[in-house]
Amino acid sequence: MDDNLHLDKIPAIGISFQCALHGQRQIVLQTFVERDCDVATLNAILDKLRDASERQYAWGQVEQLKLELKREHATAEQQQLNIERADQRLRETWNSSNRKGELRLTQAEIQQQRQAYDNAEAIKKRIASMKEDLARWEARVANGGVGSLSDGAG
Repeated sequence: MDDNLHLDKIPAIGISFQCALHGQRQIVLQTFVERDCDVATLNAILDKLRDASERQYAWGQVEQLKLELKREHATAEQQQLNIERADQRLRETWNSSNRKGELRLTQAEIQQQRQAYDNAEAIKKRIASMKEDLARWEARVANGGVGSLSDGAG
């Protein structure tokens, strides 16, 4: 019984770790350690708090990237429809003008078509990049954080 009273009187250091999350949310993690704990123990606790908060941040990143991917896929679909419509209009204009032979575009039409295809390619690259980012953030969520410097991760 005397030992329990003594344990309650050990001076402690209060630690609060605050992390901003998505959507104007934040998380505050709190703990206490003995005032005279060794540096390795203190650093291990701080690493745990950091990893826990980074994992919570990663959840928000996953949600955000999924929304962005959905929008980017919709943009890609719309761009593809625009290209198909523009190509169809060019063919119809060529055919209605009673021209013979293969479709020949003006310089302005070539430039517009090139720009449309370049935009479609840029969208594909953004989607690929977002998918890579999503996989990295999902791995952080699954692995419980990014790891600490003391365990060689990070």
